[in-house]
Amino acid sequence: MTSGATSGDVYRLVFELTARATDVPYETFLQEMVDGLAAHYHAEICCIHVGESTTAVATGDPRGRLKPLNQTERARFDAVDAMLAESVKTDGVLRAGLDLEGGAEIVNYLGRTFETPESFAFPLAARGKAFGAITFYSQEPYPFAEDDVRGLQAIGNVLYAANSKATGADGPRESIPVTSERLRAYQETLERVGKILDELLFLTNAETVMLLDSRGEFVAQRGEEGTFSTADFASVVASGFAASTKLAGIYGATNARSVSHQGDDHNVFVIEVSDRALLTIVYSDHNAPALVTRWTKSAASRLVSHYKALTEARVL
Repeated sequence: MTSGATSGDVYRLVFELTARATDVPYETFLQEMVDGLAAHYHAEICCIHVGESTTAVATGDPRGRLKPLNQTERARFDAVDAMLAESVKTDGVLRAGLDLEGGAEIVNYLGRTFETPESFAFPLAARGKAFGAITFYSQEPYPFAEDDVRGLQAIGNVLYAANSKATGADGPRESIPVTSERLRAYQETLERVGKILDELLFLTNAETVMLLDSRGEFVAQRGEEGTFSTADFASVVASGFAASTKLAGIYGATNARSVSHQGDDHNVFVIEVSDRALLTIVYSDHNAPALVTRWTKSAASRLVSHYKALTEARVL
């Protein structure tokens, strides 16, 4: 965590900026957001990428690092910035400049030009998919604590709503229909959901537990990151659950609300939370499936009311 920034303080920044979102144009909101993030993380440069554009929609440059660049040099920076942003929009995984192809050369270039040896791209995700990225260029090492990651995920929801509203086909851009109270309600409910998932992870000694929308959209996760893409896994789980329950219905099992898959190394248990949500657990203890099933069913019943509140509070 960078000096001067307290873990979780990014929430306050999001709330303060979002409170103004209904009163300012979309472009102004984006610029205020990126300037605020640059200041919060003491970044030399910070950029926001949204949608399919290869160039940043807003750039924070508090120390004027970009101003001395000529056209050729600026184009080179924009190319590096686009590469970093695109690398996380593909699978939603945070990356550093060194993770890119030619990473060492890129890091050396950034160090020589901006004195920023550390560069990061954070995916902006909503509905289980990455739709944009925030890029940071810093003199300091990895600045994100766990609370910051969750706070930046909340920014993803805000910007998704803002971008959807601003790019409508029915005339001029409108103000962003999001309030800090609504964002706060969403985050508080998501934290309650997270506690239930944490308990289930502990009780079952599972590797991963995930709450998904029944359409395959990622909502929340606890445990280890798999070697698979979270978005792809969620989509497969949802489609597999729908197919299995439909097949069960054909053969008379009309009340089927859960599906189990057993592999050589791991088991997957999926249970319906409501008609719009699925709880998925990945575990490797083949000797305790009954306990895993019981605890997962208990967690699913507790999640019903929280998921309803979550969908009502969501900024999407």
